[in-house]
Amino acid sequence: MTDSPKRPDPHEDHDADYVTGDGGVTRDMLDLRPVVPRTVANLYESRPKLNPNQAISAFVERVHLQERHGHLRVVDDLIGLQRRVGDTIEHYKDKLLNAEAKSGATESAKFGIGNFNGERAVVYVVDWAFFAGSLGEVAGEKFVQAARLAEREKLPLVSMGASSGVRQHENVLGLVQMQRMAAAANKFQHTTNRPYISVLAGQVWGGMSASAVPVADLVVALEGTDYGFAGARVIETFEGKAVPKGMQSAEANYLDRNVDVLVKDVDELIEWLGRIFKAGRSTTRLKPRPEGAPRPGDVVAGGRPVTSGPEGFSAALWERQVPEQTVQIPRDRRDRNGEMATREALMARYNEIAASASRLDTEFFLQTVFDTAVPFYNHVRFEDEKKYPNIIAGLGTIGDQTFMVIGDQPCYTISSGYVGKRPANPGPEDFEYGVRMMQAAQRWGLPIVFFTDTLGALPTMAAERRGQSRAIAQSIKTSASHPFPTVSVISGAMGSGGGLATTPFGRHTVMLDSALGFVSEPRSTATILYAEANPSVDQVAMTLETMRASAEDLRSQGLVDTIVHDADDPYDTSRELRAAIVDGYNRQVGLTPRRLRQKSDERLRPKTLGRIAHDSE
Repeated sequence: MTDSPKRPDPHEDHDADYVTGDGGVTRDMLDLRPVVPRTVANLYESRPKLNPNQAISAFVERVHLQERHGHLRVVDDLIGLQRRVGDTIEHYKDKLLNAEAKSGATESAKFGIGNFNGERAVVYVVDWAFFAGSLGEVAGEKFVQAARLAEREKLPLVSMGASSGVRQHENVLGLVQMQRMAAAANKFQHTTNRPYISVLAGQVWGGMSASAVPVADLVVALEGTDYGFAGARVIETFEGKAVPKGMQSAEANYLDRNVDVLVKDVDELIEWLGRIFKAGRSTTRLKPRPEGAPRPGDVVAGGRPVTSGPEGFSAALWERQVPEQTVQIPRDRRDRNGEMATREALMARYNEIAASASRLDTEFFLQTVFDTAVPFYNHVRFEDEKKYPNIIAGLGTIGDQTFMVIGDQPCYTISSGYVGKRPANPGPEDFEYGVRMMQAAQRWGLPIVFFTDTLGALPTMAAERRGQSRAIAQSIKTSASHPFPTVSVISGAMGSGGGLATTPFGRHTVMLDSALGFVSEPRSTATILYAEANPSVDQVAMTLETMRASAEDLRSQGLVDTIVHDADDPYDTSRELRAAIVDGYNRQVGLTPRRLRQKSDERLRPKTLGRIAHDSE
């Protein structure tokens, strides 16, 4: 009798040891094992959880919170909700006493004035350590008072913390605090020009997630936070299936544009907030100074660096991002060959806009045109891709004046010294983000600089079903009616309605001489003109030439005010662009919102209308 072969341990890796040719597992069989493809979801589905108690305590300590009205507490149980615990009945007051004993606090919320690297702001904190940060009448009242204090002191307002939702023990009395908090935030926003920023730290659900958080000018989250209205157990009960791991993380919400910015830790959060609060506001003309960001010593002449950091979500502040790889990309304009015909030059320009990573993008301009900048976005690196939102925004300062900067942003593939580009195709969520940034600029009394570089909006059925047309229309409406100066910069393609959404004409429009503007992407236009699904290169080239899409063409039509030379050295381009932006701003500063709209209307009046002659004889 022979011994039976030893069975493999399923918990061990036998790829090397258990490969035989006599009835065992073979190499071919191993190669046929199912492989689970990696996706961006892998970046957040297995990330470590954030400890909300530690994060909130560190935040309160760092800002030196001077608490107001800390004595507020529940004194009567009007509802009387009970539960049985073994042989005893637990009352609401029992829960409150237990929470006080564990946390040392008398309620889940506190507020007062904090310090952000020298900048004061009113801070409202919801602490998970007390009753899981649940919201009741006291927490709602403290938010209302915090908003009133910020309004009275003319200070920014910050809400921060973790919350499990409305406290069940107060029933509808707790539920209406959502209404009170949203109304208090709305009043603060309509009576002041100071920012209201909501920070998520750990777990934010239910009442807080659907009241004080989404009405903020900006929603920020510490990495490792979970955020949503209904919790995973509630969703699973309703849908009858488990919620995939990580789908309600702050990182997933960021990709869906429900969260605006991710920060790595409390230190970065406080630095980031302090820079926003410090941003200067001016109502005077700017001096047309030639300064701009000099070319760094480690950047080759005639090029710009594109960096690639560790896999995952980047830090929000650029100096906290650690590049693992830097690729120098030369500025190679292929449309400037002196022997090229006009048609060939336009096609070269069009192809470069569509696919070349050597073109300058919104992030580069945000970093080099302005003296200082605070980004309102992150990028995520996954494998070889450096992925940005299709529309990004941030604060950029020139001299004493701060601008809201909003623009299209491509993504890049970086591998072994090669950099590929995927152009921006904004979807409904991107346009909605842009609108919220415009609304924040209006509240804060800031002019806007728009950078446009898109062949068009995202052309998918999913985008259509999510309300693409409505989102574009809202963006066009909001940008064109901004009550403060705006400067539109066409830095690449101004394509179709998706491009017009971030290019309000009629105020002051700047265009790079390498850029193009068209009613729809030229291949699409050729498809319509020639009634062919796949137009030839010659048909596309003729369409592009005769549609008059160049910067000179748009200036002759009265749509462009200034053409900036896209120079061989990108930093030269930024300096000239800075001067053009200053000039455009100075031409509008001091004008009333009504006068700004009138001037725009006058400039955009039809130029091709004529009267039809009627024979009265």
